[in-house]
Amino acid sequence: MKEEGLHRLDMDTFLALSQEEARLLLPDWLGTFVAGGEARQVAAAEAVRRVLDGADEAELERTLACFASAGQTYAHFPADPLAKAIIRAFLGSFCGGSTLEGAHHLRDASVQGPTLIVCNHLAYCDTVLKDLVLSQAGADDLGARLTAVAGPKVYETPFRRMASLAIGTLKTAQSTAIAHSDAQLSPRQVAEIAVGTMRTAQDLMRAGELVVLYGEGSRSRDQRLGSFIKAIRKYANVEGCRLVPVAIAGSDEVMPIGQLLMHPGQVQVRIGSPVPVADWGAAGAVEQCWAAIAALLPDRHRPSPATLPWS
Repeated sequence: MKEEGLHRLDMDTFLALSQEEARLLLPDWLGTFVAGGEARQVAAAEAVRRVLDGADEAELERTLACFASAGQTYAHFPADPLAKAIIRAFLGSFCGGSTLEGAHHLRDASVQGPTLIVCNHLAYCDTVLKDLVLSQAGADDLGARLTAVAGPKVYETPFRRMASLAIGTLKTAQSTAIAHSDAQLSPRQVAEIAVGTMRTAQDLMRAGELVVLYGEGSRSRDQRLGSFIKAIRKYANVEGCRLVPVAIAGSDEVMPIGQLLMHPGQVQVRIGSPVPVADWGAAGAVEQCWAAIAALLPDRHRPSPATLPWS
């Protein structure tokens, strides 16, 4: 790209951008986060520029306001329409050929009542890639209803925060045992926030949102499905709730752990049959989802033989 240091812009600099500066900067800035050479970066920038060229001042102003407020409290942050279009165009420029199986399972569950999507977790971009794949498959309406339970790191850098605006997010505190949790919070405060997050998630499900929960609690370090944390079963305690197992593969290659740039690649999303909580109980339904995800994953992402459903 023309400006090699664009991807290093800090949060304060980004927040100080005027609307005119943001309109000029965003395409090339996002392009610098794509690996694979200048042609890939230029293609990503042009895809974003086309979206911005079609956006009016009010739309961009709203996006900048959403960017400034995202992650500032432990709350629900709805998706921003312009940001969603931007991120879909950006990811779509280098993730062509991604595939989706079983979308009818998610649609059927969503029609019948509160729906909790339970997934494996490989990369920070897992949820926005699910949104992209749903959109590419003609299921924009399902992508528009995704709300992911997200830890604090999702909002910490300008790039991650911008991506988070493409989906609904529900910020929560993570266990003090996790290295990147909010260090200033006591275990009691973390627990109180977690309860509030769970209740908000349940309200969102009752209102028709498709809440996305990563049962492992954090990204897999060996790319294999790990054990689920027991706290997630509380999210399923909603009358009429159905859990939908979703397996994602390939996102670890698009955004490898420890790397700043995103890489061209193909993502595979496979959706399994809904699991009614009424039939299994909350804990049993989550365990059924874990087994279903394991079966839907390719061999390289399946759990090792010694892995148990619960940590």
